[in-house]
Amino acid sequence: MMKYRGFLIAGLLVLAIISGCSLVGKKKKPAPVPSQVAAAEPEPSATPTPSATINITYARPNDTLKALTVTQFNGATVLLKEPQRDGKSASVVRFDGGAPIWSILADRSVLNPLSVLGSKKEYRPAKIEYAKVPHGYRQDVPDEGPPAPLESGTYYVFKIERTSGATNYEVIRVQPDGTVEGYDAEPRAGTSYSLCCNVPQSFLELNPTPDLDLFGP
Repeated sequence: MMKYRGFLIAGLLVLAIISGCSLVGKKKKPAPVPSQVAAAEPEPSATPTPSATINITYARPNDTLKALTVTQFNGATVLLKEPQRDGKSASVVRFDGGAPIWSILADRSVLNPLSVLGSKKEYRPAKIEYAKVPHGYRQDVPDEGPPAPLESGTYYVFKIERTSGATNYEVIRVQPDGTVEGYDAEPRAGTSYSLCCNVPQSFLELNPTPDLDLFGP
């Protein structure tokens, strides 16, 4: 019995030694280490290019759009404020600089199928987006390629001419956040326009304004 117990103990020791060798022979996998590099954040989307859309109305049923011209100005100065009968006020503003950057004309050539067919609907667009030539028109300025994109903090005068001779103007400014603010305008001397109505000071903040008290309320 003692001899059998001795064999049993010896067998257990041999098994323990073999198991130990098996553990030593295997390398323990290291625990996963948290990544020290933060996941790359998505790049912010590029600021969209500002755009402006001008609405066009027609007082006469057979009137059509003859041309549209956009002139760029880099500054503005308030000259005076004019009270209106409805209690509002118009601001007479002189714009600095002035260069036509985009112009389109109605394509009435014989090579244009619309002109031959005499479709007036195509020549009465209800609105036009800057830099996009509507069907039935051709670009006159610039000679080639699209016009320069609208710039933040810059003024643009849209001149809308109709075949009846009726012409109106609208002045817009691109705000720093890309939004567009605009007012109806009437041309005065030189590069001056009367803007209606109740134009806020923020619209005309590029140049300091003169003392408006000199011109009354």
